[in-house]
Amino acid sequence: MVELRDVCIQFEEKKVLDGFTLNVEPEERLVIMGQTGSGKSTILRLILGTQQPTSGSIFFKQFEITRLRRRKLQQVRRHIGMVYQYSALLSSRNVRDNVALPLEELTDKSSAEIDKIVDEKLDLVGMKDAKDLLPEELSGGMRKRVSIARSLVLEPELVLFDEPSAGLDPVIASVIDELIISLSERSNVTSITVTHEMDSAFRVGTRMAMLYQGKIIEEAKPEKFKQSKNPVVAQFLSGSTEGPILEDSQDAIAKK
Repeated sequence: MVELRDVCIQFEEKKVLDGFTLNVEPEERLVIMGQTGSGKSTILRLILGTQQPTSGSIFFKQFEITRLRRRKLQQVRRHIGMVYQYSALLSSRNVRDNVALPLEELTDKSSAEIDKIVDEKLDLVGMKDAKDLLPEELSGGMRKRVSIARSLVLEPELVLFDEPSAGLDPVIASVIDELIISLSERSNVTSITVTHEMDSAFRVGTRMAMLYQGKIIEEAKPEKFKQSKNPVVAQFLSGSTEGPILEDSQDAIAKK
C-alpha cells in the first residue's frame, strides 16, 4: 500500500530522516513510535505529498508521490484520509459543514447525497446528534471524532493518524483507539498512526516501528516488539532515564 525508499529530509543543519525505508501492507494498522520531534509527523506529510523529501522515493500503491504532477497528486490524495493532531476543524463551520467540506470541494455530489454521507460517517463515530454544533462547543475527544468522520467521507483506502490520543484523558483516548480499530476492521482500511503514547500504540497496532535518529531501528508485531533487545527501544518502552537516548542527546549538545 505504501513504500518509502531511502528517504532523506533535512531542514537547514538538522537531518530529520536519514535513509528512511518502510513498507506498509494493505489492511494493517502500523504504529510508528518515537521521541517528540523525531520526524513522525513528517513521515505522514511526505506520504500525503504536502512535503517533499531531499532525496528518496515515496509510493502509494503504484503511484510515486514524489514525481506526480499537482493535478494527479490531488486525485491520489482522495484515496488517503488524514486526521490531524489538533483536529484542524474550521471554527466558522459547524460539524456537518466541516465533515462535508471534502465532498463539496472534490466531488460533484448533490447536497442530498452529501447530507447522506455526512450522516453516515458521523453516525459511525457516534457524533450524528452534534452536527449543528460549532467546534468551540465540542470537547477535545468530540473534535477528534469529527475529524475522523471527515477523513472517511471520500472512502479512503489509507488513513493517517497524527497523535490521535494526544491531550485526551485515558478513557476518551481508549474510545478513539477502539474507533480506529473498528474502522479498519469494518471498512478494510489501512492505517498509519504516529504516537508516543504507549498504551494507545499497543492497543491500536498490528505492527510497531520505532523511529530513532532518522531511521527505523526496530519493527515487529506488538508482542515481539515488547521483547526487543534493542537498548533504545527498551528504554523508550520503559521510560527509564538510564540508557542511550539521553546519552545521545547529551553527546549531540556537547558537539555543538
